Amino acid sequence: MPDTLRLADGSYMRGTDIQAILRHLMAMRCVEIIGFSNVGKSALLRLLAQHDVWIGEMGEAGQEIMPIYIDCNRMLDLTDQGFYELILRCLQESYTDLSDSTPLAEAYRTLVAPASDFQIPLSFNQGLTAALQASNHKLVLLFDEFDEPFNHIHARVFLNLRALMDRHQGRLVYVTATGLPLTALRAEDHCSEFCELFSHRAWHLAPLTRADQERYIRRYMMTHDIAFTHADIDFICEWAGGHPRLLEGVCRIVGNLLPTGVDEPVARQKFYLDAARKLRQDAELTLECSKVWLGCSEAEQQELAGLFQAGHEANPVVLAALERRHILRQFEGTFHPFARQFGEYVQRKATHADDRPSTLHVDVESGVVYVGGEPVETLTNLEYRLMLL
Repeated sequence: MPDTLRLADGSYMRGTDIQAILRHLMAMRCVEIIGFSNVGKSALLRLLAQHDVWIGEMGEAGQEIMPIYIDCNRMLDLTDQGFYELILRCLQESYTDLSDSTPLAEAYRTLVAPASDFQIPLSFNQGLTAALQASNHKLVLLFDEFDEPFNHIHARVFLNLRALMDRHQGRLVYVTATGLPLTALRAEDHCSEFCELFSHRAWHLAPLTRADQERYIRRYMMTHDIAFTHADIDFICEWAGGHPRLLEGVCRIVGNLLPTGVDEPVARQKFYLDAARKLRQDAELTLECSKVWLGCSEAEQQELAGLFQAGHEANPVVLAALERRHILRQFEGTFHPFARQFGEYVQRKATHADDRPSTLHVDVESGVVYVGGEPVETLTNLEYRLMLL
């Protein structure tokens, strides 16, 4: 469920993102979508690949567009041939006009079994040209999981993509989804010319808005036949911070612990304390936080940890970069992690930065036991008392 932005009534989340990106694409301007781990880049690109979204947002003008979703994880080989093959394969799979194109099919066959290496880029160019000739639509190629191919494929491939767009100006445009800006991933020679296509059109994808989080949670409630209170929803949003995978996991844990018929403030508060303890210990949520952490540079990690370290001298440049990436949010002049779940993960990292793997620590306030900075399974009362000795 975290991977779809569609709701039961046909509407969808991330309306602000969709509208801003479509305005660029309707003008045939390339866009790079940048977002940290599992913040929702793939779900957004899959939504952009749905034709009714274009028509709904742009009216008749949206009918001129043919969006093609290309998941780079489907590459059969991390080579120029593998990259080109995937694009032509996705073109043929997407629309009847393209699957019926004989020139496109012939170009694909040549690309798969070329007589020489020279035929690889040539047959790809012929195939893409055939796709444009087979339809009057404008092609929007949506490259998901673009990081690895962009980092490893020969730079001339991207120079070729640039040349093709220049040749078919007004008919062809690209969207990429990566964890970091393209120029930060690779800016050498030919790649820099490809990066120029996206100049000043980087869309840093934020976690879901509060309104979208509530829509997400209500969908979860309907699917799992659960009734969260307004206070429960506030608790879930605080811990998940709009991150789809965290949102799913927090809903799961809160839903599993949800008491029935308990409305007394004291009992409800105990429920939230128990839920918070479970959230800190959950392996899946910890893994999601670690992915966000590992996607940060060393300087960014130091700055994140510094939020929880006394005497840390903040670096405003790095803080601004983290805010731009939506990993930090600023409230009343103070920076905070985008989600409490991630904030607690960072705090453990900061607190136990110098711990050896065998170091044991008991958080008396929360009752959580950490080994090497990571939470362990809940202990019995006797085990817990022994730890405090």
